[in-house]
Amino acid sequence: MQLTNILVLAGVLGASAMPSGHAHLHRSAHQARELKFYKAEKHIIKPVAVTSTSSSVAVPSSTVAAEPVKSSAPAVVEEEDPNHTDEYIPFCGENKNTKRVTYAQVMYTGNTGDANGCKWNSNMMTIPKKIADKYNNRMFYTNVADVPYQVVCANKMGSDHGLNGMFKVASNQQLVFTLQPGETQVVVAAANTQGVCAFAPEEVPTTSAGQYAGNWAEFDFENSSNGGWSGADCSSLVAQAYDMDVPGCQICGHGTCSTILPGGFGDNAYTKGMEAEDGIGLNINKDQQVTLNIKVGYNKGL
Repeated sequence: MQLTNILVLAGVLGASAMPSGHAHLHRSAHQARELKFYKAEKHIIKPVAVTSTSSSVAVPSSTVAAEPVKSSAPAVVEEEDPNHTDEYIPFCGENKNTKRVTYAQVMYTGNTGDANGCKWNSNMMTIPKKIADKYNNRMFYTNVADVPYQVVCANKMGSDHGLNGMFKVASNQQLVFTLQPGETQVVVAAANTQGVCAFAPEEVPTTSAGQYAGNWAEFDFENSSNGGWSGADCSSLVAQAYDMDVPGCQICGHGTCSTILPGGFGDNAYTKGMEAEDGIGLNINKDQQVTLNIKVGYNKGL
């Protein structure tokens, strides 16, 4: 999708769009430094054109939607796999001789992982917990509920660089995993990544437009158009726009939390009616390792 179309769509949705690096809906200012932090995702609640050979929403390949896991599964007692590596696992295309993506390339789309011949969405991956300290941008997803949760992660910009990364179409191969009760999975992301991890019990549902709903953990790591700042928030705007169930979400890190309780009541998070709000969530200064602890299926007291 071209920037012009993004701005037109933003106007239709009542967004305060700007011709910025990402034209996000949410915007807040770090007044002390006069920096503008652009949130991770514009909340598209209407169909977005996606390049496809079919007029219907295509079903992704097996990397997208695993079979739902039965809710009777017992709580997980986690043990590190001794076969897991102790070494840093590079992102695709990452090495000392690789030419860095130019600012012009990332200005409107951020890092989507598809530079240097890599596949879209290769800028984020799951890793063993024992090597998490080797990465600058880490998210620890923990299922605090008593049923399995599916998690679907992707860049905000899709494989065609349109604003459709969280739509369930064959061209978008999202990162998908399931958390058993009590289980933690580490997801790491490369610098200048702006994306979302949606989650819900058993399987993340989609809207009638084909967009993943559930609750969203939005993230923006080392944003090059914002002086290297990072940020994150919980958001239930998509699910609530379609009157769908809202599971609980809590993101904590760097002295701040963003929380949404089951049903959609939020604290420092994006819930129904806040589509045009700014200054919500975690704002994290540059030049530091970012650690986000996300409680999937959060409820008060957990």
